[in-house]
Amino acid sequence: MGPRQGNRHRRPSLPAVKPVNQAPCRRGRTEMNAQTVIQMDQPEELTGTLQHGGAFPLPLILDILKRQIAISSGFLSILEEEKHALINMDVTSLISLTRKKEGELAKIAQLDHSLQEVARRIVTSSAPQKKTIKLAELIPFMTREQTLAVKKYRDQLAGLREKISSNNLINKRFASDTLGYLNDAISLICGEIAGEKVYSMRGRQPRKASVPSLVSREV
Repeated sequence: MGPRQGNRHRRPSLPAVKPVNQAPCRRGRTEMNAQTVIQMDQPEELTGTLQHGGAFPLPLILDILKRQIAISSGFLSILEEEKHALINMDVTSLISLTRKKEGELAKIAQLDHSLQEVARRIVTSSAPQKKTIKLAELIPFMTREQTLAVKKYRDQLAGLREKISSNNLINKRFASDTLGYLNDAISLICGEIAGEKVYSMRGRQPRKASVPSLVSREV
């Protein structure tokens, strides 16, 4: 009985070794949270690895795409409101909608930049000199399941951006025609008083460099 009790007294020394085995796990979780790259609840087939050993940032890419889709859908609604304001020549609403458009475009540009930064980290060794990286170029680094997940949202976003481009062009043409009608009306009333047109698209202030003139359709 004596030796057995002595062995029991030595067992509490085992927990002292446990933190050594746990340390890499805590460090790994800290690195993943800092990069916002992998979520612990993602299925195993959606968390592949890159050629250089890092985990493929699928959750981050999907999150950016989902946010872009949400903003692009809202932008389409703004363009629809703008069309009605142009038809009714509601200047007050047009001014407000223009500010909204610029704000949403700035958000889209920021998300595009974030997505490019993520993509560049993935393919940096393959295409270090490329200015723009398309999502299709990430396919060699993804599993089949990852490719299908990214393609689903990419196609949805591409469709929204095509609609944005088309509707924005329609509104621009309608605005140009409206300005032409206004200039013709003023010329009939006032005559050729000034050398320049009273209403001109060129009279507007230039956009800030950080705001794109039109949403990019390159996805």
